Amino acid sequence: MAAGELDGRKVVVIGGTKGIGYATAEMALAWGADVVVASRSQENVAKANESLGKSAGRASKATVTAEVLDGRDRTATAAFLARHAPFDHLALPGSEVIRMSMEDLDEDGARAYFDSKFWGPFWAAYEARAHIRRGGSITFYSGVANRRPIAGYTMGGAVDGAIDALTRSLAWEFRDAGIRVNCVSPGIIDTGIGQAIRTAEEWAEWERYHSERQPVRRLGRPEECARAGIYLMTNGFVTGEVLAVDGGVEAIP
Repeated sequence: MAAGELDGRKVVVIGGTKGIGYATAEMALAWGADVVVASRSQENVAKANESLGKSAGRASKATVTAEVLDGRDRTATAAFLARHAPFDHLALPGSEVIRMSMEDLDEDGARAYFDSKFWGPFWAAYEARAHIRRGGSITFYSGVANRRPIAGYTMGGAVDGAIDALTRSLAWEFRDAGIRVNCVSPGIIDTGIGQAIRTAEEWAEWERYHSERQPVRRLGRPEECARAGIYLMTNGFVTGEVLAVDGGVEAIP
């Protein structure tokens, strides 16, 4: 891959104002793409619009558009995608990460989690098929809990598994439209959320514990997941792939 490989392409990132989504949008800009980002938070959209706009100013002719969108709303998502059509690549990293143990599980919470992380991306991909140029792609985001169960994160593991299966199925369903479908499956990524919900001492202990339990001895960074997403966009011979970016966590004995 090389800077400029996305020149003349349009990349849409739903959930592109923070963490992995923001890093993906920023990297796509650096590679020459016009970028459209969306998220539920007006505050986050405003911040992303300003900071990505500065990045776009450093990129040749690249443009940025940022909008408020609740990705759980199928009608709003369909209108958003149609408004920005045609485009080349759709990335779908935006979802809530909710720890939900079996003891705390309730039907409303379980359904809300699927609405956020599965049904939102599912319908976005469904609606996007008519708007993506041939040779384009859709990238889902699942997670390590599908392969390495995490205590207290049963719903997360179930949704991650559903997304991985969806990726492989849609790669076949969308092949005649010339659209590739892939998935990035992150491990434990330091997006800043952990520090926000823990004390400094709790975060230090949590980071140490998880860093020591994987071969690379550290947490992942958003830009490392972003690089995986850009790879899946730009390699035209990759489809139906679930790409783990997890620090080798599956190698843990």
